[in-house]
Amino acid sequence: MAASMASKLFRAGARSTIRKVSLFSNGLLQKGPRRNYDRHRMRYLKEMYQKRLDAGPEKPRRRSEWINWNYDAEIYAFGQRLGEEFEESTLRQAFINRSYVEGEKKKRAELGIDIDAVPLQLDDNTEFANEGSVLMSSYLKVYLRNIYPYMFEEGISAAHDYLTTDEMLAHISKHIGCEDLILSEEFPTSSATLSTTFKAVVGALFSDKGRERAEQFVRDFVLPQLIETDINELWQIVNPMGLLKAVLVLSGKGEPEPRLLWKSGANTIMSLYWVGIYSDKDFIAKSPGETILIAEEMAAREAIKKIMKTEDSRAPLVLGAAAENLKLDYERVNVSAEDIIRKYYGSEDPQKNTSTSL
Repeated sequence: MAASMASKLFRAGARSTIRKVSLFSNGLLQKGPRRNYDRHRMRYLKEMYQKRLDAGPEKPRRRSEWINWNYDAEIYAFGQRLGEEFEESTLRQAFINRSYVEGEKKKRAELGIDIDAVPLQLDDNTEFANEGSVLMSSYLKVYLRNIYPYMFEEGISAAHDYLTTDEMLAHISKHIGCEDLILSEEFPTSSATLSTTFKAVVGALFSDKGRERAEQFVRDFVLPQLIETDINELWQIVNPMGLLKAVLVLSGKGEPEPRLLWKSGANTIMSLYWVGIYSDKDFIAKSPGETILIAEEMAAREAIKKIMKTEDSRAPLVLGAAAENLKLDYERVNVSAEDIIRKYYGSEDPQKNTSTSL
């Protein structure tokens, strides 16, 4: 009897111990990482992602349609963000597009409101845009002529046209925060509207703070677009050798003499020729090319770069604080390549090749 009772107690104690060990081990497993514990969550996310793809992209909405939009605060923040002190009324007008004014008049007419009795006190930014366009165009040419005094006027005009395209000004306008502030009937806003708005901002600054401050604004936001651009690539010269010949002869030097310096792989598809240009036995420039003609043309372009002092090793643009004391000659006009061509090839010397033109 005693043995039987002892056996029962032993088995009961063993079961209790095994149960405690099992609970303890399960607790340890629960504290550690469990494989596939979020499989239901992943299935849910995949389903929602597929629904997003089926629904398509969200329809573009104006920034003013969001509940946290405050136009007055954004107008104030625009000037502070750029470090400019605008008159609030002037800055507001700079963002009013003509289509917005016409749209408001049309809405009033549909509601039967007499426009003469209750005039719409809104002026669009056309006048500011015209003033800003004239100032910006004038200052860009003055700056480029003084920074590149030896560059031909055609190159200056090409750089100016590159900086004043609607696409370039729209790019600048969008990145300084104009897009959300424009009052216009069209949406999404076109490049032409963004460009006009940027010009109007320049005109508004000119109206409030004067020419010097507006020119500084143009220098800080428009001219830096040339930093990663090769200014020589903006002006396409049709006949560089003809221009080089005219420049050298009119400056009292000998005509350019192209010479083959060396070549490699002439009978293969990887042919390479190096051509150098000399004048009065003085080396001017050299360049490689796939053929002799290509190498000669590229060498002539390199020589023109040296004449204009716009080679790759040229000094960077003077911008920022370094340009504060920059003295610009507003009456300066660079030499025109067209005038040089006409002066040289328009002479009656029969030895000159009149068939070559720029």
